[in-house]
Amino acid sequence: MKTMVLLGSGALATLLLSGCASQPPAMQAFSAPADGNSMQYACGNGEKVEMQFYPDQGRSVMRRSGWTVELPRQVAETGYAYSNGPTTVLGKGNELTIQIGHLAPIWCRSNRSMMVAEIK
Repeated sequence: MKTMVLLGSGALATLLLSGCASQPPAMQAFSAPADGNSMQYACGNGEKVEMQFYPDQGRSVMRRSGWTVELPRQVAETGYAYSNGPTTVLGKGNELTIQIGHLAPIWCRSNRSMMVAEIK
């Protein structure tokens, strides 16, 4: 009986783990921008985030934890803002904050500065 229970538990764990691994991520090709407006950030929560800015198209693309999200440009009093509704990126210079829904904001910093707000 013990063997049956252990096998059942192991099979359940394998099924649960493989179910998570088999869900297709919403990934897209992350192409290099023609104007070189790509930035990499280290975030306070330990994550690495990459942003690609497409000022001529009025959008940016954020890659975070294997997910790719397109964000249209929004009006910002200072710095820059991109948002698709649930996900918002606010930044200035080499810092940005990612807000996803009602979760705590994620603060990130790059080792170089980019003046995205001035690009129209």
